[in-house]
Amino acid sequence: MGLKSYSLIITSLIISLQPLMSQEEVIRDSSIPKTNPLFSGLHTLSIHVRDTITHDSVFHFLTDKLKLPVYYYPLNYGKRKYAGVYAGNLVLEPCGPYSNFSYASDDFRAIFFGLTFEPYKSISQTANDLAGRRIAIEAGDSYIYLKDSVLCGENITISFMDKGDEKTNDKRKMDSLRYDMKTNRDNELGIEYVREIGIGYKNNPNLQKWKELISPSELIDNQIWNESNLVDFHFTESDYKEVKSITFKVKSLKKATQYLENNGLYGFYKDNKIELDKAKTFGLSIYLTEGID
Repeated sequence: MGLKSYSLIITSLIISLQPLMSQEEVIRDSSIPKTNPLFSGLHTLSIHVRDTITHDSVFHFLTDKLKLPVYYYPLNYGKRKYAGVYAGNLVLEPCGPYSNFSYASDDFRAIFFGLTFEPYKSISQTANDLAGRRIAIEAGDSYIYLKDSVLCGENITISFMDKGDEKTNDKRKMDSLRYDMKTNRDNELGIEYVREIGIGYKNNPNLQKWKELISPSELIDNQIWNESNLVDFHFTESDYKEVKSITFKVKSLKKATQYLENNGLYGFYKDNKIELDKAKTFGLSIYLTEGID
């Protein structure tokens, strides 16, 4: 089977997709519930690290080299470390190490791993809708962890989080950090936000589960699933279920190129994107593009 790739589009936080499938797939997809969306936005993308030394290095890479503002400073919980940086439209959260996770590829220093969405209306409604779609979960008052082995596992987790009374303060904090990014004259790299997240799907059942998760949206070929009018999710057939990469939108690719070359971070240029040198990004696949808003 040849390599397949898909992209998705969300408008105004509500997924609205058209199908590109074989007749057999269309028949199978007719069973997907056409209910409310499950989520209203992507809040956090976690980065799992091999050890605490790598955690510190990744955190300083994001803040010192990529010039992303601090969402929260490093914290210790037992043998794990957590930190958050704001990337213009979502939080990047280096965390770990995790001794209780079994990864599909175990030879990494750092790996994009967890997607945490905000519920469309409430955690309880999202939990009920997930049950209706036969997606296994573990739920509490303010969180949901997806436990569906077809959808998650290997190199990806998916969860939902409701910040409750802290939603307003969290939004104010993000608005403030976004303003700092726009007005920081020392930010030569010029990152504005995360433009694309690459998702690897392993097989057709895995892709089918994604279709159920994003229902009532449907897949469109060569289009975009645009979350909050900013983030594109691009789905590509892969050896693993995984978050493959992120692409940042920058103000000027020319200025970004100069900055990367001066700081020894430049990898290569292809398809209107620059990939940063993976030897300098702890193995993370990070791209820059000017893109189109």
